[in-house]
Amino acid sequence: MIAARKFGILNPVHTSNFLPVVDETQCNGCGKCVSACPVEAMTLVSANDPHHPKMKKAKVDEDICLGCGVCVRTCSHEGLSLRLREKRVITPLNSLHRTVVMAIERGGLQDLIFDNRVLWNHRALAAVFGVILRLPPIRQFMASRQVKSRYMEYLITHIKV
Repeated sequence: MIAARKFGILNPVHTSNFLPVVDETQCNGCGKCVSACPVEAMTLVSANDPHHPKMKKAKVDEDICLGCGVCVRTCSHEGLSLRLREKRVITPLNSLHRTVVMAIERGGLQDLIFDNRVLWNHRALAAVFGVILRLPPIRQFMASRQVKSRYMEYLITHIKV
């Protein structure tokens, strides 16, 4: 996780269907959750309290949070709890699955499949495939029937963008 944080996987595939929520009335800004977070998704920010200008509170960066719950377990003041994510997350089975899911989340599956951008035919096929993946389901079905590709048919029926 430290390597992912340092070397630029900015949009991780989330590992759980939960996110931490900060209860601002309970959070005392101790920073235990910040030190415990393996991907640095927890930070301390100003509490904006005019009576206590130096007071801090925890804040979650939901874009990089894995939903592991380590921060919740370390909070001794019960200032954190877990809630369900809005969209269900599919946990990857292995590193290849993770790579494909990340490409789908980022909208770049076509670039993963046709990866040699120097070749004009890879650029053209990636563009066409990208357009097909963005079509409504009925149009995707019609396109796959016209192309008559078992590979494309499998991708379209098993991958929901």
